[in-house]
Amino acid sequence: MKAVVVHEHGDSSKMEIADIPKPTPNSRQVLIETKYASVNFADIMAVAGNYAVGTPPFTPGIDAYGTIVEVGSEVDPNYVGKRVIAFVDEGGYSEFCLATLGQFFEVAAGTDELQAAASPLLLGTAYGLLHSATSLQTSDSILVHAGAGGVGTTLISMAKADGATNIAALVSREEKIKVVEERGATGLLYGDSNDYSQRVRDAIGGGIDLALNSIGGETLGEDLKVTNAFGRVVVFGMASGRPGTAASNLLHPTSRAVIGYSFGNLRRNRPTEVAPLMERALAYLTSGKVSLEIGEVVKIDNVRDAHDLITSRKSIGKVLLSLS
Repeated sequence: MKAVVVHEHGDSSKMEIADIPKPTPNSRQVLIETKYASVNFADIMAVAGNYAVGTPPFTPGIDAYGTIVEVGSEVDPNYVGKRVIAFVDEGGYSEFCLATLGQFFEVAAGTDELQAAASPLLLGTAYGLLHSATSLQTSDSILVHAGAGGVGTTLISMAKADGATNIAALVSREEKIKVVEERGATGLLYGDSNDYSQRVRDAIGGGIDLALNSIGGETLGEDLKVTNAFGRVVVFGMASGRPGTAASNLLHPTSRAVIGYSFGNLRRNRPTEVAPLMERALAYLTSGKVSLEIGEVVKIDNVRDAHDLITSRKSIGKVLLSLS
């Protein structure tokens, strides 16, 4: 089968198209004929060697959409032929991939396939951030980092669906402001020195109650400058490549909190909690409360272009890889 293979860590040039054996499901797995795979920042980090998974040689790809063509002995055979989304055991950047019971979900009838393909990591992460890492209140003023990306646009839409009305979103390029404002947020540029705290305060008429930070580095300290007493900063990534630091005397006097969250950690270490979370998260899509931003669909042969699109900060919303 055709697949993307990484033989050594590095940039997108380290990905190659190869013919590798089609995997065989164990008793608790299903074999999925992949139609689309998500391209996630975590995949870029895995190729670079900066993620918890991915020892060369390996195939990237955390989540995928396709049709089940074979099931293991402990799996209901009626799943064969079903359209599913899945968090995969073998990399999703391949014509066939494996997923384990509790990590794949049947796609509801009538669901647009691109929306379905984009949904697993986006909806799971957004729901986990807003309802597991913290408890969103409708009165919360919110700051979303990387607001025009896949997770960022989903966070804005989900928070709006949950009743939040005061949302600011930071973006890296001028043309992305329109994207977040169409979703219902006030768009702001990071600026060259990430000195955005006062501009956020001015834009939303005060401090923030909840910051959703996937960047790390100096942005953590900048978030705390504008976080209200009893506010929360939820850190779920380090796209800057640098960890952030927070002085404890910025926290306990005002009862502010810095919270870490990783949906990947949940999937790896508490897998039984994934299906209940995804059932609640996917309801936003099937009910029409949330529509996902699809930026680009790239053929598997051009996988390097897909990664470069994200690292260049030119991408908007979710980038999908087409396997068909």
